Amino acid sequence: MILFESAADRLTIEYQGFLDYLASNEVKLSKSTEHIGKKDCYALNHQFNIINERYQKIGRTQDYYAVIDFFYFFSIRSGILRFIKKKSLGLTIQRSQRYELFSEMSAMEQYIMMMAVWLGEYQGAMNGPYSVFGGNDLFERMKEGKGKNVLPDVFNRTRDDFWGRYYIPEIRLFALFKLISIEWLNENQEDKENKFRIKKLYQTQEGCLIKTLLSKHEIDFWCSPDITMVLSAVKNIVGEDSNNIEEKLIQFWTHPLEKEIQTIELRIVVGSCIRNIKVGNQFTLDDLHYLIQKSVEFDMDHLYYFQIGSGTLVRKYFAPMCVDETWQTDSVILAELLLYEGMKFEYVFDFGDEWNFQITVENILDEHTKECEIYIVKGEAPEQYRY
Repeated sequence: MILFESAADRLTIEYQGFLDYLASNEVKLSKSTEHIGKKDCYALNHQFNIINERYQKIGRTQDYYAVIDFFYFFSIRSGILRFIKKKSLGLTIQRSQRYELFSEMSAMEQYIMMMAVWLGEYQGAMNGPYSVFGGNDLFERMKEGKGKNVLPDVFNRTRDDFWGRYYIPEIRLFALFKLISIEWLNENQEDKENKFRIKKLYQTQEGCLIKTLLSKHEIDFWCSPDITMVLSAVKNIVGEDSNNIEEKLIQFWTHPLEKEIQTIELRIVVGSCIRNIKVGNQFTLDDLHYLIQKSVEFDMDHLYYFQIGSGTLVRKYFAPMCVDETWQTDSVILAELLLYEGMKFEYVFDFGDEWNFQITVENILDEHTKECEIYIVKGEAPEQYRY
């Protein structure tokens, strides 16, 4: 535990600076991506001490600020921050009541919680367009390293500065948790091929320890949706011996949001067909699926999914029959989806014909609705079987 105390202290300072900046500047989010804008990302980046991207000017999106994107993901998923739409500002984010609960945690508790979310959900969210290679590959490079030697690159190239030729989010996050250290190019050093100005990577003492301990576990930490499982392992890895810390962190994570009783008014559009639906936020996405089907008089004998969010926060919730999928519609209620007025998401029905329904959150009312209601009908329902 003593070895990780310094890493925990540094991480909590960086994260608190991130939250303070958002609170003091009322940051406006992009309508299309729900991400922090380029100017605010650039300003935020200059506040960091652990990972400070060496960009010379404004112009990079949130995807090119790995620390900001991870802090943003963690804050929304844990319920520390929530989306809100203001008339004078547009879409922004602000602290929820859960911020106070998190701020009462010790630095080590926050470190363990954030590492568990990183190794579990966030790493999986980065795979695909957000990742050059899986985080497990970097651990393989770490296994080859010894002490403070330079880490070899993932493609076994001969250049030490390979890591600066591509934007690789994983190495920033390994450094954020002090598992590696980054040597950057000096300000006066020029290298056109090294556009992200990373010269070399070194393994830290913490990195050596976590590499050894993780290799003993028979758990795939990467892309694991079960944060409670990862929490237990991370607690043991960093050596935290408090008896109740695991229970405390699991309780915080499994009850991340205040679920107010509200009524959601949704606008459903498919082609020229428009339906407005009123539904209580205590209903599931599976309930919403049946209501949409009823509104257009479709047969309900095909699979479907809802796609909600964007960037690393995007998530697909599949029909309960899709047993191999992680997220399913009958296990999530609308109150858990961080809905806000003006939010848009998709409902795709029938993976063969792919009926794509566009959904907009029209209003969120502070009232309780026991029944679902289709209250506006415009346009003819599309013909389900066109051939």
